[in-house]
Amino acid sequence: MVDRAEARKLIHTEQGRRWLAQFKPLDKELAIAIANNLTLVSHTEFRRNLLQKLETLAASIEGNVGFYAIRELKFYEDENGYKYGVIPFFSQVVSADGKSVNALSDKADQGSEAIAANIIRQLCKTNPEKYLNHPTKEELRNKKCDAIIFVDDFIGSGGRVSEFLQSFWFEPTIVSWLSGKQLKGVHVAAYSGTEGGVAYVSRHKSKPTVHLYRDAPTFEDLFWAETQKKQARNLCEKYGRIANKKRKNMWFGYKEGMATMIFEHGCPNNTPAILWEPDFKGSGWTGLFPNRTVSAEVSSVFPEEIVRGDPVQILENFGQTKLARSGALMRRGELGQIILVVMGLIARGKRKRTTLSFATGLNIQECERIIAKCIDWGFISAQRRITPRGLAELNVARKSQKVVSVPLERGSDYYYPRQLRGATHV
Repeated sequence: MVDRAEARKLIHTEQGRRWLAQFKPLDKELAIAIANNLTLVSHTEFRRNLLQKLETLAASIEGNVGFYAIRELKFYEDENGYKYGVIPFFSQVVSADGKSVNALSDKADQGSEAIAANIIRQLCKTNPEKYLNHPTKEELRNKKCDAIIFVDDFIGSGGRVSEFLQSFWFEPTIVSWLSGKQLKGVHVAAYSGTEGGVAYVSRHKSKPTVHLYRDAPTFEDLFWAETQKKQARNLCEKYGRIANKKRKNMWFGYKEGMATMIFEHGCPNNTPAILWEPDFKGSGWTGLFPNRTVSAEVSSVFPEEIVRGDPVQILENFGQTKLARSGALMRRGELGQIILVVMGLIARGKRKRTTLSFATGLNIQECERIIAKCIDWGFISAQRRITPRGLAELNVARKSQKVVSVPLERGSDYYYPRQLRGATHV
């Protein structure tokens, strides 16, 4: 269960106090709740786990692999400055001598693309024969690459990633290799991404496979009643109008994303504008992450890694009071607690993996593993609905009395379903 202790420190930073001071007294409690429920991703958390994801993906591909950091690209423009199509990739990124690809754009603010390029460079040095760092077309051909992996930090709306893929699609050679199976696959890897953004990228003509380390939570995934979620949207609109009345399309974030994930290297623009909108033409607004940047003071509260918090609080928030207060949580170890939380949430109709991941703090692979175990045991169906056997297991757990005992060590992998005890274990 994600520990929000670090996010709660945001409000107590100097920047947080300035941000909060802009809200009227009756609105401050909800503003604090919004800040407290942000998922903060530190440099360490981001780099370590994106690198791990890339290592696993690349190792699963038999042949050589070319890596590219996703970035902003140049477009064709008409005489009026209207952009009408992205310029083919290699036509705009190859060095003057034609022997290398510029990994970064020439703009001053390179942001996440510089971090992604650095991670790619780090990985490629471990196996330079197999892993190619921003190869030219000739290098892709000579090395007979089986796959291309495009790397980004976060897939929001999916527009930027799709434009990047399109720049490759405009290269006739690449299309020819894909259709002739010389190039066997196109992959997009990111630390996180929204459900809609991933779906949008997946529909590109290059038929990419998208790989994420962690699901991206939104305000829809919070443990709030629908009335509170509506109040949060109203707050974003009310103060978004104050921050920048001319950017109505950004009050709820780009494409109304209402995302809650913040990276230490920058705040995505699909989060509500009240979090990051700078002072616009004298509006006087002070963002928590002004102009989508994270100050040194604010970055100091980002936890080194996303950790799990109190399962009791999570279950109580979802109305599973008896289960939260039972002795079962004390005696089943960390893995057992997570399984009970997942089953408890599914029993309450919370079946989306994004919601389950947000509640538990699990990444995608870990969450899928827990879900698979529950399906194997017959506790939930393949459609992630609680089964009669699952309800019976929860009822047994609810009736379990608290006892004074030595708790299992953190990280213990012991969990024995009461109904299957003696026959099944993780």
